[in-house]
Amino acid sequence: MRYDVFLVSALKDQEKAELIVRKLRALKFKVRYDKKREHTTPTPKDYRDADNAQSILVLWSKAACNTKSKDSDWVHAIAHHARSKPGVLIQAGLDKTVPDEPFADDDRYALSGLTARTTVKGLYELVDDLGKRDGRKDLREWMEIKTRDKDAKDAWKAKHPTDPLSLVGKPKPKPAPAPKAVVSTSAEAVAAPTAPALKPAPVVTAHAPGYEEEGDDVPDIGQWMIIGILASIGVLLFFSWLLRTQAGAPAIGNAAVMSAECPAGQMPAYLLDTGPLEAGPIIDDTVEEPS
Repeated sequence: MRYDVFLVSALKDQEKAELIVRKLRALKFKVRYDKKREHTTPTPKDYRDADNAQSILVLWSKAACNTKSKDSDWVHAIAHHARSKPGVLIQAGLDKTVPDEPFADDDRYALSGLTARTTVKGLYELVDDLGKRDGRKDLREWMEIKTRDKDAKDAWKAKHPTDPLSLVGKPKPKPAPAPKAVVSTSAEAVAAPTAPALKPAPVVTAHAPGYEEEGDDVPDIGQWMIIGILASIGVLLFFSWLLRTQAGAPAIGNAAVMSAECPAGQMPAYLLDTGPLEAGPIIDDTVEEPS
C-alpha cells in the first residue's frame, strides 16, 4: 500500500502524534502511524512501509532525542533510513529540543504549542510542503476556511476539482473502455471478389533421409561375429587338450618335474651311519718321528 506520509515519533509523544495524524487525515493525506507500537527496533514491515511512503515525517522532541532511550533508537533508525533517500525526510519539532547531527543541520517545522483548537504557523508550512510533494495546491486556504462556511468550501472545491477533498462523496470515475477495432466498409472492400477456398494439402509422412526399411532376410552381422569368436575359442581348447604332453596337471610357467638322484660314485645319505661320534686316541702330530 502506498502512503503519503510515514509518521515517526517517540512513544511518549503519542498524544501529540495522534493529533497531527488526525489533522493530516482530515486533509485526505494517507498517513501510516502505528499507535500500537511497542517495539524499539525497526521491523521489516517498518522499513517496507517507509519505502512505500512518499514522505517520512519525523517528530523530534526531548524523548525522541534522548539517545540513552531504546525508543530513541527506533526514531533515529527510521530517520537515518529516510535521510539516505533524497527528498523523503521531513522534520518537525514538538519542543525546542535540538536533535543530534546530522539532523540538526536540516530544517525543521516548529509545532510547539499545537493543540486541537490552536493551529500554529509551522503546521501550515508543513501541510503546504506535503501538498506540493503530492501535487496539491492551496491547502492552507482550505485550512483557514471556517467549518460552517459551506459557500467558501464549495468555491474552493470548484477551483480544485481533482483534489481529494473535492472528490469526497463522489463515485470514482470508471476507467475508459478500450477502443474497438475499426472495420473497413468501403465500396472496394465490399466489391472485391472472394478468393476461392484452398483445399488442404495432403499430409505426407516425413522419413529420415537415407533410411529404408530392411526385410527379415538380411543377415545379422553382429550375431555371426559372436558365433565365429565362440567357434575359435572351442578349436583352441580342443587342440590344447589333444597336444598335451602328460596326463597329470599341466606345468605352471617354466617349471618342470625333477627327480632327486645322487651322482655316480656317491653313496646316498640315507645309507650313512648318522650315530653319535666316539672319542679316539689323542695323537700328537707336532713331534717329528726319528728317521
